[in-house]
Amino acid sequence: MQELFKQYLDRNISRGKLLQGLSAVGMSTVVASAIAESLAPVSAIAAEAAGAVRNVRDTGGTLFIQQLKAAGVKYYFFNPSTGDAPIFNAIANEPSIQLIKGVQEGVVVAMADGYARMSGKTGVCSIANVGLPNGVTQLVNTYKDRIPLLLVIASFGTNQAGRDGPQDYDHQENMLAPLTKWYWMAQSGANIPETTRRALKFASTPPGGPVFLAIPDDVLGQVASADVIDQSMFDVPMRIRPDQTDIETVARMLIEAKNPLLSVGDEITMCGGEAEVVQLAELLGLPVAGGGEFGVWSKPFPTRNALYLGPVLRNMRFPGEVDLRLNIGNQYGEVYTPGGKLVSIRRDPTSLGRVSPIDMGLVADSKLAAADLVAAVKSLATPDRLRKIAEDRGARVRDYTAGMAKMRMAMLNDFPSASGGPITLERLAFELENGLEKDTIYVNDIDSGKKMDPFMSFGGTDKTYVANGPNILGWGMSAALGAKLARPDRPVVAVLGDGAFLFGGPQPLWSQARYNVPVTNIVLNNFSYNNERNRIWTFVSGQQFKSGLDMTCYNGSPDVDFAKASQAFGVEAETVKEPAQIKAALARAKRANVEGRPYLLDVHVQRDGVGAGSTWYPPFSVAAMRTRKV
Repeated sequence: MQELFKQYLDRNISRGKLLQGLSAVGMSTVVASAIAESLAPVSAIAAEAAGAVRNVRDTGGTLFIQQLKAAGVKYYFFNPSTGDAPIFNAIANEPSIQLIKGVQEGVVVAMADGYARMSGKTGVCSIANVGLPNGVTQLVNTYKDRIPLLLVIASFGTNQAGRDGPQDYDHQENMLAPLTKWYWMAQSGANIPETTRRALKFASTPPGGPVFLAIPDDVLGQVASADVIDQSMFDVPMRIRPDQTDIETVARMLIEAKNPLLSVGDEITMCGGEAEVVQLAELLGLPVAGGGEFGVWSKPFPTRNALYLGPVLRNMRFPGEVDLRLNIGNQYGEVYTPGGKLVSIRRDPTSLGRVSPIDMGLVADSKLAAADLVAAVKSLATPDRLRKIAEDRGARVRDYTAGMAKMRMAMLNDFPSASGGPITLERLAFELENGLEKDTIYVNDIDSGKKMDPFMSFGGTDKTYVANGPNILGWGMSAALGAKLARPDRPVVAVLGDGAFLFGGPQPLWSQARYNVPVTNIVLNNFSYNNERNRIWTFVSGQQFKSGLDMTCYNGSPDVDFAKASQAFGVEAETVKEPAQIKAALARAKRANVEGRPYLLDVHVQRDGVGAGSTWYPPFSVAAMRTRKV
């Protein structure tokens, strides 16, 4: 069906052919006509009447940039390619769009991704066509987390297609099919503004996601005339209000439930519904579980709220056997429990009810749904009854979370680094909690870092948490740059492991240095893929566990000095090896940020778990293979 839509949008088939194709796959005439109408190009007459259209005659590159400008794009993330020349020539004459350069394609995509997450706007980037596979490594994060992004390449010219050139490969755009919401190839210079508008519309329309646009380099150089149209004429609001009858039904279920649980997810963050969800939880004394261990990238409920339990799990130790699970905005929160009811409110109909059976599914904006639930609950019960429900439920939840908080503090005091010894993740979390500003944007790019989360405060008036659901490493330092662009007045800290640094390389530091991006990069360096080793060694019948020999995960020998690597890229850095050094090092990083410079801390943290003490790896030397004597 995607190919059918693509042919229609590229004007290769008529409206009638589109309707025939939709009918052939079983759609009714009414539904098919509605889809065709929604895909129709913006009416130039309507746009002109609104004063939002202007005709431009210039190169395809200029038409592209002028359409981005009309759409309100301020930052263009890129890695240069020869075929992009018409685009950069156009930006040279357009000071309203700022170029942000990355020196590797994955870095470029991750910078645009971080900007989109924190700004709520579509990130726009272009990379070299032959470097597209590098960019795809980070596009996985964008796709799985439904982040709006437009990825552009200047593809090989129409006169080169199919000729098997040195850097050419056929049907390049098809490679993006599994990892984008949509993908196109522009057909002509005159077609570029319309195609760009469509790409931006599809990327930003909920549920968001990356869109890929290939523009042949000779098409970018064509001189053509086309209408450039203001964003207001193609940006369709999609804040869907839930059906009020369904809302009343859910409200009654929440009031009458004996042991309910509210799970929350990223869609709340994207809809700006944090305050409304907190209000709903506190109105009814609902215990709240956030995203699962993996798959989520934000914390939309204050983690220090007494109703917050932690990550949502299939079998929650507390509150025990749940009779009603209400899921708002969490793709991974639809957990069906036999004997209980599951209600899920999502804005993504594709994944709603995709795995678990649900008793009620509502397609709606999280903010509007939570606000409507609050209003419905208040209309269905007296204030006295609601107060009693909230007190009875809330007292039990608060007793539990207070006990958990006490246990965390006891754990912190029991760790060796509480009074010396190696730096544990828990001790580092304690220092960050006390050393970071309350409005810090905390960019997490470390698997092991999730052990730190319970010891820190996020959401509400506390730090903003930003991660990547799929845990594709090498994202954090680039995403932090994008986040700082989106929120320049807020402190930004990127926390990553030595594995993540090695995955993504030091290239993001180049961009941080060039553009004076005052972020703090904290590398948790344990010379190991620590969590991966722990997972691998859980197979206790395996030979690695039996022998105590780590075949795969030790990253020492050579022991990388990340502070020196950072300094090579012009970013000040220092190594932190003792718990007592952390506070002062954070202060120096903060001072550099205040003065407008990036900073990096190479923090040597303790390895933990099974096999943690091993520094063995399979010995091998290529030099020893030589037979020729020198």
